[in-house]
Amino acid sequence: MYKMKSDINFSLTHEMLENEENERIHTSYAQEKAILECVSNGDIHALENTYYSLPTTVYGKMTSSNSKLKLLFYASIANTTLVTRYAIEGGLNEETAFSLSDVYIRKMEQCTDVDALMKLNEQMAIEFTLRVAEAKKTPKNYYSPAISRVIDYIYHGKNKTLTLNQLASLVNLTPKYLSALFHKETGQTLTVFIHKVLIEKAQNLLAYSDYSLGEISTYLNFSSQSYFISIFKRYTGITPGQYRKMHRQISW
Repeated sequence: MYKMKSDINFSLTHEMLENEENERIHTSYAQEKAILECVSNGDIHALENTYYSLPTTVYGKMTSSNSKLKLLFYASIANTTLVTRYAIEGGLNEETAFSLSDVYIRKMEQCTDVDALMKLNEQMAIEFTLRVAEAKKTPKNYYSPAISRVIDYIYHGKNKTLTLNQLASLVNLTPKYLSALFHKETGQTLTVFIHKVLIEKAQNLLAYSDYSLGEISTYLNFSSQSYFISIFKRYTGITPGQYRKMHRQISW
Protein backbone atom coordinates (compact mmCIF):
# COMPACT_ATOMS: atom_id res chain seq x y z
CA MET A 1 0.00 0.00 0.00
CA TYR A 2 1.27 3.46 -0.92
CA LYS A 3 2.33 5.54 2.07
CA MET A 4 2.47 9.33 1.89
CA LYS A 5 5.97 10.66 2.45
CA SER A 6 6.50 12.74 5.56
CA ASP A 7 8.53 15.39 3.69
CA ILE A 8 5.62 16.03 1.33
CA ASN A 9 3.21 16.29 4.28
CA PHE A 10 5.59 18.72 5.98
CA SER A 11 5.91 20.84 2.84
CA LEU A 12 2.13 20.81 2.29
CA THR A 13 1.41 21.93 5.85
CA HIS A 14 4.02 24.69 5.60
CA GLU A 15 2.65 25.84 2.23
CA MET A 16 -0.94 26.05 3.49
CA LEU A 17 0.05 27.98 6.62
CA GLU A 18 2.15 30.40 4.60
CA ASN A 19 -0.69 30.96 2.13
CA GLU A 20 -3.10 31.62 4.99
CA GLU A 21 -0.76 34.10 6.70
CA ASN A 22 -0.20 35.98 3.45
CA GLU A 23 -3.89 35.77 2.48
CA ARG A 24 -2.79 34.04 -0.70
CA ILE A 25 -5.78 31.81 -1.32
CA HIS A 26 -5.90 30.05 -4.67
CA THR A 27 -8.62 30.85 -7.15
CA SER A 28 -11.43 28.38 -6.51
CA TYR A 29 -11.93 25.32 -8.68
CA ALA A 30 -15.48 26.53 -9.42
CA GLN A 31 -14.10 29.79 -10.85
CA GLU A 32 -11.57 27.98 -13.04
CA LYS A 33 -14.24 25.49 -14.17
CA ALA A 34 -16.58 28.32 -15.17
CA ILE A 35 -13.95 29.71 -17.54
CA LEU A 36 -12.93 26.31 -18.89
CA GLU A 37 -16.53 25.34 -19.63
CA CYS A 38 -16.92 28.52 -21.69
CA VAL A 39 -13.93 27.36 -23.75
CA SER A 40 -15.34 23.85 -24.17
CA ASN A 41 -18.74 25.25 -25.20
CA GLY A 42 -17.18 27.70 -27.65
CA ASP A 43 -19.17 30.47 -25.94
CA ILE A 44 -17.14 33.65 -26.37
CA HIS A 45 -19.81 35.94 -24.88
CA ALA A 46 -20.07 33.83 -21.73
CA LEU A 47 -16.26 33.78 -21.50
CA GLU A 48 -16.03 37.57 -21.65
CA ASN A 49 -18.82 37.96 -19.09
CA THR A 50 -17.16 35.41 -16.82
CA TYR A 51 -13.83 37.24 -16.98
CA TYR A 52 -15.50 40.51 -16.01
CA SER A 53 -17.74 39.10 -13.28
CA LEU A 54 -15.32 36.82 -11.42
CA PRO A 55 -12.58 37.98 -9.04
CA THR A 56 -9.02 38.30 -10.32
CA THR A 57 -7.40 34.90 -10.78
CA VAL A 58 -4.88 34.03 -8.06
CA TYR A 59 -2.26 31.47 -9.00
CA GLY A 60 -0.22 29.37 -6.61
CA LYS A 61 3.52 29.58 -6.05
CA MET A 62 4.83 27.02 -8.55
CA THR A 63 8.50 28.00 -8.21
CA SER A 64 10.83 29.13 -5.42
CA SER A 65 11.48 32.32 -7.38
CA ASN A 66 10.00 35.55 -6.02
CA SER A 67 9.71 37.02 -9.50
CA LYS A 68 6.07 37.84 -10.26
CA LEU A 69 6.75 37.39 -13.97
CA LYS A 70 8.25 33.94 -13.49
CA LEU A 71 5.43 32.87 -11.18
CA LEU A 72 2.86 34.02 -13.73
CA PHE A 73 4.72 32.28 -16.56
CA TYR A 74 4.54 28.89 -14.80
CA ALA A 75 0.88 29.49 -14.04
CA SER A 76 0.29 30.47 -17.66
CA ILE A 77 1.69 27.14 -18.85
CA ALA A 78 -0.67 25.28 -16.51
CA ASN A 79 -3.59 27.45 -17.62
CA THR A 80 -2.81 26.91 -21.32
CA THR A 81 -2.59 23.16 -20.75
CA LEU A 82 -6.05 23.07 -19.18
CA VAL A 83 -7.60 25.31 -21.84
CA THR A 84 -6.09 23.10 -24.55
CA ARG A 85 -7.68 19.96 -23.07
CA TYR A 86 -11.08 21.59 -22.69
CA ALA A 87 -10.91 22.92 -26.25
CA ILE A 88 -10.25 19.40 -27.53
CA GLU A 89 -13.23 18.15 -25.52
CA GLY A 90 -15.25 20.92 -27.16
CA GLY A 91 -14.42 19.61 -30.62
CA LEU A 92 -11.20 21.39 -31.64
CA ASN A 93 -8.88 19.20 -33.68
CA GLU A 94 -6.19 17.72 -31.41
CA GLU A 95 -3.20 18.61 -33.57
CA THR A 96 -4.48 22.17 -34.02
CA ALA A 97 -5.06 22.50 -30.26
CA PHE A 98 -1.64 21.18 -29.25
CA SER A 99 0.15 23.27 -31.90
CA LEU A 100 -1.73 26.42 -30.84
CA SER A 101 -0.78 25.65 -27.24
CA ASP A 102 2.90 25.48 -28.25
CA VAL A 103 2.62 28.80 -30.10
CA TYR A 104 1.14 30.59 -27.08
CA ILE A 105 3.58 29.11 -24.57
CA ARG A 106 6.50 30.30 -26.72
CA LYS A 107 4.93 33.77 -26.88
CA MET A 108 4.41 33.72 -23.09
CA GLU A 109 8.06 32.82 -22.59
CA GLN A 110 9.04 35.95 -24.53
CA CYS A 111 6.95 38.28 -22.33
CA THR A 112 8.98 40.68 -20.20
CA ASP A 113 6.03 42.40 -18.55
CA VAL A 114 3.44 41.00 -16.09
CA ASP A 115 0.53 42.98 -17.58
CA ALA A 116 1.43 41.84 -21.09
CA LEU A 117 1.56 38.23 -19.94
CA MET A 118 -1.84 38.52 -18.24
CA LYS A 119 -3.33 39.95 -21.42
CA LEU A 120 -1.75 37.15 -23.44
CA ASN A 121 -3.34 34.61 -21.08
CA GLU A 122 -6.73 36.12 -21.75
CA GLN A 123 -6.06 36.30 -25.49
CA MET A 124 -5.10 32.62 -25.44
CA ALA A 125 -8.40 31.57 -23.85
CA ILE A 126 -10.37 33.74 -26.28
CA GLU A 127 -8.50 32.30 -29.28
CA PHE A 128 -9.21 28.73 -28.22
CA THR A 129 -12.87 29.54 -27.54
CA LEU A 130 -13.34 31.12 -30.97
CA ARG A 131 -11.74 28.11 -32.64
CA VAL A 132 -13.99 25.72 -30.71
CA ALA A 133 -17.02 27.77 -31.77
CA GLU A 134 -15.88 27.51 -35.40
CA ALA A 135 -15.35 23.76 -35.06
CA LYS A 136 -18.87 23.33 -33.67
CA LYS A 137 -20.33 24.91 -36.82
CA THR A 138 -19.18 21.89 -38.81
CA PRO A 139 -21.38 18.89 -38.07
CA LYS A 140 -19.49 15.76 -37.12
CA ASN A 141 -19.57 13.13 -39.80
CA TYR A 142 -19.28 9.51 -38.85
CA TYR A 143 -17.41 7.64 -41.52
CA SER A 144 -16.43 4.01 -41.83
CA PRO A 145 -13.01 3.12 -40.33
CA ALA A 146 -11.41 2.98 -43.78
CA ILE A 147 -12.65 6.41 -44.87
CA SER A 148 -11.82 7.93 -41.47
CA ARG A 149 -8.26 6.67 -41.79
CA VAL A 150 -7.91 8.03 -45.32
CA ILE A 151 -9.23 11.45 -44.25
CA ASP A 152 -6.89 11.54 -41.25
CA TYR A 153 -3.95 10.63 -43.50
CA ILE A 154 -4.84 13.36 -45.99
CA TYR A 155 -5.01 15.95 -43.20
CA HIS A 156 -2.06 14.86 -41.10
CA GLY A 157 0.19 12.83 -43.38
CA LYS A 158 3.33 14.36 -44.79
CA ASN A 159 2.78 16.82 -47.61
CA LYS A 160 3.55 14.52 -50.51
CA THR A 161 1.70 13.60 -53.65
CA LEU A 162 -1.30 11.47 -52.73
CA THR A 163 -2.52 8.92 -55.26
CA LEU A 164 -5.61 6.76 -55.30
CA ASN A 165 -3.45 3.62 -55.40
CA GLN A 166 -1.43 4.75 -52.39
CA LEU A 167 -4.52 5.55 -50.29
CA ALA A 168 -6.22 2.32 -51.33
CA SER A 169 -3.16 0.36 -50.23
CA LEU A 170 -3.25 2.18 -46.90
CA VAL A 171 -6.68 0.73 -46.06
CA ASN A 172 -6.37 -2.56 -47.99
CA LEU A 173 -9.08 -1.75 -50.54
CA THR A 174 -9.03 -1.75 -54.32
CA PRO A 175 -8.64 1.75 -55.83
CA LYS A 176 -12.02 1.45 -57.56
CA TYR A 177 -13.84 0.43 -54.37
CA LEU A 178 -12.15 3.14 -52.28
CA SER A 179 -13.04 5.78 -54.84
CA ALA A 180 -16.71 4.74 -54.87
CA LEU A 181 -16.89 4.39 -51.07
CA PHE A 182 -15.25 7.77 -50.47
CA HIS A 183 -17.70 9.52 -52.80
CA LYS A 184 -20.65 7.71 -51.24
CA GLU A 185 -19.72 8.68 -47.66
CA THR A 186 -18.41 12.22 -48.19
CA GLY A 187 -20.26 13.34 -51.28
CA GLN A 188 -16.93 14.38 -52.83
CA THR A 189 -14.34 12.75 -55.03
CA LEU A 190 -10.94 12.04 -53.49
CA THR A 191 -9.30 14.56 -55.81
CA VAL A 192 -11.65 17.38 -54.79
CA PHE A 193 -11.25 16.53 -51.10
CA ILE A 194 -7.44 16.50 -51.32
CA HIS A 195 -7.44 19.81 -53.18
CA LYS A 196 -9.67 21.41 -50.53
CA VAL A 197 -7.38 20.23 -47.73
CA LEU A 198 -4.31 21.57 -49.54
CA ILE A 199 -6.01 24.92 -50.16
CA GLU A 200 -6.97 25.11 -46.47
CA LYS A 201 -3.33 24.56 -45.52
CA ALA A 202 -2.25 27.13 -48.12
CA GLN A 203 -4.65 29.71 -46.68
CA ASN A 204 -3.11 29.31 -43.22
CA LEU A 205 0.40 29.67 -44.64
CA LEU A 206 -0.58 32.75 -46.65
CA ALA A 207 -2.18 34.43 -43.64
CA TYR A 208 0.23 33.41 -40.90
CA SER A 209 3.66 32.97 -42.50
CA ASP A 210 6.22 34.82 -44.58
CA TYR A 211 6.71 31.94 -47.03
CA SER A 212 6.65 32.96 -50.68
CA LEU A 213 4.12 31.50 -53.12
CA GLY A 214 6.85 29.33 -54.57
CA GLU A 215 7.82 27.99 -51.13
CA ILE A 216 4.19 27.26 -50.24
CA SER A 217 3.65 25.55 -53.58
CA THR A 218 6.72 23.34 -53.01
CA TYR A 219 5.85 22.63 -49.38
CA LEU A 220 2.36 21.44 -50.36
CA ASN A 221 3.87 19.42 -53.20
CA PHE A 222 2.11 21.07 -56.14
CA SER A 223 3.78 20.24 -59.44
CA SER A 224 4.40 23.95 -60.13
CA GLN A 225 3.62 27.40 -58.76
CA SER A 226 1.32 28.14 -61.70
CA TYR A 227 -0.65 24.94 -61.01
CA PHE A 228 -0.92 25.92 -57.33
CA ILE A 229 -2.27 29.34 -58.29
CA SER A 230 -4.72 27.78 -60.73
CA ILE A 231 -6.10 25.30 -58.16
CA PHE A 232 -6.24 27.95 -55.44
CA LYS A 233 -8.24 30.30 -57.66
CA ARG A 234 -10.57 27.48 -58.74
CA TYR A 235 -11.65 26.81 -55.13
CA THR A 236 -11.52 30.31 -53.64
CA GLY A 237 -12.27 32.62 -56.59
CA ILE A 238 -9.14 34.70 -55.94
CA THR A 239 -5.38 34.27 -56.36
CA PRO A 240 -3.07 33.37 -53.44
CA GLY A 241 -1.59 36.89 -53.61
CA GLN A 242 -5.03 38.48 -53.28
CA TYR A 243 -5.88 36.16 -50.38
CA ARG A 244 -2.68 37.12 -48.56
CA LYS A 245 -3.44 40.84 -48.88
CA MET A 246 -6.95 40.31 -47.52
CA HIS A 247 -6.05 38.01 -44.63
CA ARG A 248 -2.54 39.00 -43.59
CA GLN A 249 -2.47 38.44 -39.80
CA ILE A 250 1.18 38.13 -38.78
CA SER A 251 1.68 39.93 -35.47
CA TRP A 252 4.95 38.40 -34.31
